[in-house]
Amino acid sequence: MSDEKLRMTAKKETGSFVETLEGNTGTGFQKGWRIHKDWYAKTKSYDEGMEMLAQEKAEREDILAPRSHMKPTLNDGGRFCFEYVDGRQFYPTTHAMNQFGVSTSTSTFFLNSLQSNPEKSNGVEKFQRDSQDAETLLTVAENAVRRIDPSKIFRWRTYTDGTMRAWLSEKYAPVDNLWYLDELRKILPSGRLSHWRGDGDTIFGNILLPDTIIDYGQDDDCDYGGMISIGNCEIGKRRISQFPSLFRSICMNGCIWGQISGKKVSRVHRGTIVLEELRLQLRDNIEAQLPLLPQGIERMLGIRAMGSDGVRMKNIIATVCKDNRLSRHESTEVLSQWVENEREDRNLFGILNAVTRAGQTLGNSDWVKFDELGGKLIDMGESRWVSTVKRAESFDSKDFEKVFVVAT
Repeated sequence: MSDEKLRMTAKKETGSFVETLEGNTGTGFQKGWRIHKDWYAKTKSYDEGMEMLAQEKAEREDILAPRSHMKPTLNDGGRFCFEYVDGRQFYPTTHAMNQFGVSTSTSTFFLNSLQSNPEKSNGVEKFQRDSQDAETLLTVAENAVRRIDPSKIFRWRTYTDGTMRAWLSEKYAPVDNLWYLDELRKILPSGRLSHWRGDGDTIFGNILLPDTIIDYGQDDDCDYGGMISIGNCEIGKRRISQFPSLFRSICMNGCIWGQISGKKVSRVHRGTIVLEELRLQLRDNIEAQLPLLPQGIERMLGIRAMGSDGVRMKNIIATVCKDNRLSRHESTEVLSQWVENEREDRNLFGILNAVTRAGQTLGNSDWVKFDELGGKLIDMGESRWVSTVKRAESFDSKDFEKVFVVAT
């Protein structure tokens, strides 16, 4: 098993600046952690995370019943919904409507488009959907469900606020988020929940580990930390997943420096999931990789030295956003974060931090995308950076209109 151990290979100076960073709660690292005091203050305990999940779980019901027990209809106000056999009405989220469309071989785009108000490119609504749209949607949905055997069993996730968040087949095998988090607490009792996103249905984020929880041996003066990145969704948005990693430090805005990721455990929610087997798999994966610090790959370092070379930073940010196909709203948020918080760093380091900050303002799936983009930027390399800066020189006002919501 020794060849599976993670070993920190990122250079010691990676993230070392965090040690002297002044923040709102103090300077440098939280005692016993490689995490800035400001970011530590944003982390949660297991109890806090589990309390959040328990509160949402108390507001929901998973209905397992034949298809004939749930029919499409309109409420008294003419709004589309699904009505259960006992008279309760539920309004599907976009995710639930997508699953309904897939199960009935109906266009998911068309179904959801009839429930949302279309927008112009500047974000202004073209018009608002009305009762005629709802009637059209009802006709389409009624036509769709007639193709499904009325006795076929489905699982519907419903909430007391009247929403339906999932339309699943009975073969879907959810892993309870409370069970998952509790198992991780048993394995890593001193951990803290960080970069936490999600709700009672979907969770993903990191469990940060204090210096005392890992046996670092004689390696490298123990100046780095460990964490487990986890994810799970009870309604079909993502697999249950877990992978250990090491990092040099975490900045006050949550940016993770010198991260080395290990072997990932991933399991789809299908068939019979034996929890005891899954429990052992999760534990073995963590224990095999983290305690003695395995082999890994060294990330690209020195991004602070990748400067603007006199090119306007707005041009470079626009080029980076365009290259990574960010939307105009996303690109504008990155630019705003750089202007407000990172403008002293006229380099790739400043852009990376702006991307990290922007991701924290967005929804769950977009936050994951921005987290991945941060990793790509760290690995950008000198030659690609030089090419990016070179192309940025030619950007003008017309280019900005295509990248940002408002040219600033």
